[in-house]
Amino acid sequence: MLVLLTAGVVPLAYGHGLGFDSLTVNINGTSYDITAEMPTEFSDDSGRLTVTIDEAAGDDISDAVLWLGIVHTGEYIFQDTFFAPGGVAALHMGYRQGDTIIDAQRQDGVISADADGVEIRGPFFDVGGLYTIHVRPISINGVDITDDTLHILDLLVLDEDIHTGMGINNQSIQFTTKSYFDRISNLQYDADLGRITFEMPFDWSASRISHIPVIHQEVHFPKDFEEFATRGYIGKINNVTLFRSSVTVDDFTNIDERTVHFVILQDHINIIKSRMDRSSDATPDTMAFTLEKTQDIRSQLSAYSRNGDFQVDMTWEPEVVLPEQETKFIFTIRDAYTGETIRNSAYDFIILQDNSELYKTSGVAQIGGDFQEFTFSEEQGGTATVRIENIRGTDQSVEFYFAVAPEFGVFFVLIISVMTLLILTRGILPYGQVFKM
Repeated sequence: MLVLLTAGVVPLAYGHGLGFDSLTVNINGTSYDITAEMPTEFSDDSGRLTVTIDEAAGDDISDAVLWLGIVHTGEYIFQDTFFAPGGVAALHMGYRQGDTIIDAQRQDGVISADADGVEIRGPFFDVGGLYTIHVRPISINGVDITDDTLHILDLLVLDEDIHTGMGINNQSIQFTTKSYFDRISNLQYDADLGRITFEMPFDWSASRISHIPVIHQEVHFPKDFEEFATRGYIGKINNVTLFRSSVTVDDFTNIDERTVHFVILQDHINIIKSRMDRSSDATPDTMAFTLEKTQDIRSQLSAYSRNGDFQVDMTWEPEVVLPEQETKFIFTIRDAYTGETIRNSAYDFIILQDNSELYKTSGVAQIGGDFQEFTFSEEQGGTATVRIENIRGTDQSVEFYFAVAPEFGVFFVLIISVMTLLILTRGILPYGQVFKM
């Protein structure tokens, strides 16, 4: 079952922690630092793009002339030459349809502006993604630069997209993706396989990867979407399985949503590339992401308290929570900054369903980890919540969401087990082959 429709793109673009980039270059025998920075948020009115060139040794620059180009989705969306007093070109950029309008004087082909910057309106920054800033110094301190090298900086603007998928029972499910690198496309949800896939443009060259410290993507969906609610997920990029630490679950930040984070460090990108090189002759021009449910008993969820001091890791046994069957909830309380377990951690353990308290007890995780057991009744099938609160006597808490199989779940699991046993004992499946529904 493959059904997914793209609903549209949120029109505002927001900067992320990587809305800043810098590099050191050698120009005519002198080292210079070049930086580019965008604001935390672009609105419909304006946003400030600042490009600065400084001598790395700390000597002041009286002025510079800089050619600047902005590239998005492989094309220049803006390019011009600016006088930069003190080495600073400040561009107040706002979105408008149609031709670009620049509110400044131009002399000998160079836009002149004072320290307050230049007002520019044009068809740019209306969507998120990767914006590459090209910088070529024309002159510094009145001395012409003969080197025509383009210096490249990346500014990453949040791209937010809304998608609609169909679940197993044909219910409509809204997914939201947030990309802190480049634009996401072709998101699909496969209800039969319990899998989400999407793509993002990417240049796999070594020189490009060396310029990227981290890639961060988010997938959001409702917490009560039971068929995709699982204790953990497997993440892949171009069919290469990611480290467990690269895929994390956040059930705390949004009250109604689960957020799954892909956080891919530069070292991990290089490992993925090396594995791709061994398995394929052609290097793709995309990152193809896969997020799928896992039945791995070692998988776990992690949540952070609101003030960010505590991290709690949670797992449960058995993997499928069934009525009339004891479930063991196993958790570890950690220092969120160091990842170390915190000994002698007092806590309250609560199980909730439909905003009603099913169970509550208190305990002390003497070695940082502890467990609690609970058996759900047949009437308690559906989405449930584990809340661990009053951690170490504070007002901090975390929550975990999971699905309890409905009444028919026990019968269904029993039938599947019997069918699998009969098929295997009759020799229909070759030895070692996995039976799949």
